[in-house]
Amino acid sequence: MIERLRDRTGMGGADIFGPDRMFEYLTPHLPGAPVRDGFDARVMPGDGFPADRLFCLVGTNPADYVAARGLSSRVVGARSDGLVQIDNAYVMGAHRAIVHRSHSGRYGIVNSEEGYQNLRRFLFGSLQVRVDLVGVDAAGSEADDIVWQLETALAIRGLPVLVHEQSSEHYCPIQIERRPRDDTADTPVPLLVTFLSTTAGRPLDIDTGQPVHTLRQALKLRLLSLRQHEGLFSFLDHLEQTEDWQDILVVDIGPAESGQLPRAWATWNSTIPGALRSWTPNPQEELRDTAPTEADLWRGSIPLPPMAHQLLGERAAIQLTVTPRLGV
Repeated sequence: MIERLRDRTGMGGADIFGPDRMFEYLTPHLPGAPVRDGFDARVMPGDGFPADRLFCLVGTNPADYVAARGLSSRVVGARSDGLVQIDNAYVMGAHRAIVHRSHSGRYGIVNSEEGYQNLRRFLFGSLQVRVDLVGVDAAGSEADDIVWQLETALAIRGLPVLVHEQSSEHYCPIQIERRPRDDTADTPVPLLVTFLSTTAGRPLDIDTGQPVHTLRQALKLRLLSLRQHEGLFSFLDHLEQTEDWQDILVVDIGPAESGQLPRAWATWNSTIPGALRSWTPNPQEELRDTAPTEADLWRGSIPLPPMAHQLLGERAAIQLTVTPRLGV
């Protein structure tokens, strides 16, 4: 209803993001072109430009979108960047990052540091990193009315911003669903895909004075639970701004030499006695390649800390898939 009102009024030209106007300028008048009823602006034609070579930056901050004196953001609603709702802000099959920015303006995604750093690494980065949650067996049963939500925030060493962030505060947490009876715990829960660049600045090694070899990123995970009955949340046993579990996964990735695959080390912040910046990986923290027969990628996993086992299952782990990007 909210987007239909935007499209009907066309305030400030915002209807260019509506399905009718998008169908007009995105669909050529050619034989075989989709008709209006079958048109989805988020879907690229299968024989067109490859979707996996596209990158979408999705904003989650409607409050700072001031176009039309703020009317647009009030009409489109909270789960948006002020002009486009989150679910309609990316192309199916394309890479994407979610950041707390508005559609445009002073705090918009267009001129944002988050946009620049993400796009720089997507266009020129040498490594693609996919992060999945695997082995999940969420606690409880359907009868307890508990809904599980996972918040994520990804930081890359040397950057002053998060390159990806999903949270309940911004109306976009990852829903952790109980697996169906006919499903297995091995079915992954996709968390994010990001890109790393070997040409980006790195801190100097204290001993050698040369840039450190590894690329470091930190993934913050925060698990929340809410009680929901007949579609409505119950806050009778709710504790505001508290989580059931939280930790930070620190990952160092060593770029591969020519003809080889990367290496990776990882540990949880809860096991690091000092500051994260001072962590030096040891041999026990190197992750084993669990897909040695796949020549074009490296894959490894690290189990969740014991504190999370009772909530997400004893086999729950974070799986990393690192793929060198040739010819970028």
